[in-house]
Amino acid sequence: ADLRIGREAANRELYIYLTPVQLATQASSAGSAAVSRSQPALETYSFEFELHCLKGFTAIKTPSKGAPSISFHLDDGQKKGPLADAATHFFTTKPHDPDALHMSLTELNFFTAPQRKKPSLLTRFVRDPYTTGLNELSKIARVASDYAYGGVSSQHRLYEPYQMPTYRQLDTPADPMVLASSVEDGFEVFSKPTVLSKLQSVARGPEVTEAEFKLHLDSNGQVLRVDELKQKIFRGGMQMSLRKTLWKYLLDYIPWEASTEEIEGIYKKRSSDYYRMKQQWKTISADQESRFFLLRERRSLIEKDVFRTDRNLPYFEENSKGLELLTDILNTYNMYNFDLGYVQGMSDLLSPLLVIMESEVDAFWCFAGFLTRVERNFDLDQAGTKLQLSQLNLLVSLLLPDLSAYLDQQDAANMYFCFRWILVWFKREFNITEIYRLWEVLWAAPPNYHLICCCAALEAVKNFIIHSRLDFAAILKHVNDTAYNIELDKLLSTAEGMLQQLYDLRQRGGLPDEVVELLGMPAVAAAAAASSTASKSRPGNVLRVQ
Repeated sequence: ADLRIGREAANRELYIYLTPVQLATQASSAGSAAVSRSQPALETYSFEFELHCLKGFTAIKTPSKGAPSISFHLDDGQKKGPLADAATHFFTTKPHDPDALHMSLTELNFFTAPQRKKPSLLTRFVRDPYTTGLNELSKIARVASDYAYGGVSSQHRLYEPYQMPTYRQLDTPADPMVLASSVEDGFEVFSKPTVLSKLQSVARGPEVTEAEFKLHLDSNGQVLRVDELKQKIFRGGMQMSLRKTLWKYLLDYIPWEASTEEIEGIYKKRSSDYYRMKQQWKTISADQESRFFLLRERRSLIEKDVFRTDRNLPYFEENSKGLELLTDILNTYNMYNFDLGYVQGMSDLLSPLLVIMESEVDAFWCFAGFLTRVERNFDLDQAGTKLQLSQLNLLVSLLLPDLSAYLDQQDAANMYFCFRWILVWFKREFNITEIYRLWEVLWAAPPNYHLICCCAALEAVKNFIIHSRLDFAAILKHVNDTAYNIELDKLLSTAEGMLQQLYDLRQRGGLPDEVVELLGMPAVAAAAAASSTASKSRPGNVLRVQ
């Protein structure tokens, strides 16, 4: 189905015909559109919409099954169509505008007067040789890039259905004919594209045992070889019996270098601090609270969230001590960090800590340490989460380029369908025992490793998303439906393999500086030494956490 869009200069009316059935669409200058068929039998395919609400369309030229078809997508998420007919071979416009462009409806401005004829190349060069020269050179470079990849420039495919991009395997990353492009200051900048090593399946390591942890303690109770211990936790997690102790170190409640005597002093001071803050909100009278709107609002929100947090766990059953402790800790944190206060979702981060610690004080300080890491997730304007979604998009473009290209086409590059994953660190995607293991791995991992885990989770569903041609709303639904169906071991293995890909690319000097900084990667020489040492020490050991 070949879609051609025409614009009448005088009355700016839009016509779309489905031949030979003569399905017509007409939009008046007021911006309304109606689609109908004259045959009564086909009235089920009639619909109408305001033209200014049209976001785009999907035209399928050669479907694997059925006839060619076209669907219209509105800006409120609705989908109109598809329109198809067995005898249809093409879509066209009548009267046909010879200057019509093969492009998305969203790129045609139907409600403005036609632009003047574009000046010739010579005229533009005389007026502004610098800009004209760069623009024309970029076109030549684009052709070279398309030729090198064996593909077609995207500007000639805007109206066609998405196809999986094909890439020519490079013998060397220094191939001068292979170009990638980006836009800076209005100009297209070309550079060599990233060529990742093959994604390898990485075997996970064993859990850290109590006997192994004791080997990291000296006679004073101080932890020795901290980086090595964190590396072991990162690769395999830990035994259940160790979590009450080691989580306090991982969440900065207890310093790694603290001796047994110093730890006792820390416990006493932190306990005193906690109960002092708890008394602050416990002793507020009803009269005071009546003039303290923000406190009332947050306490009300805490009560609502606690009521629906992990109620399937015995620890938080109706009228249980766990529900009371969950409420008290969240209200106390509100006093501890009143600037941040309480935001929906925090109860999800606290509940696993409380189950493991079985202590109000210990759970509070571990929770405070956890929120120090993820505080930006709870910005009122969601700026912190949006930044991470942008960073995730960058990682997806490197690790999953085929999915990245498809998301760009579907206007889903904002990655909002991963919002819940980032907000509460996959808390609602796994059962409680899996969350224990995932979180301790993330706490021991390089910075922002949860974004690599997001990439690993997307890798598992990318083929379904692309081959099913899901739009943004469908992608969001599908991702949400994967809750409790993600295989944790596979996700962690894939994520570790992806991290190795990025380290390998770093060694070749092809990893963007933004990603190097995002993942806290060491200098190239140090990273090479770490990777070499790790690979010799144990099969599948991909890096040493710095």
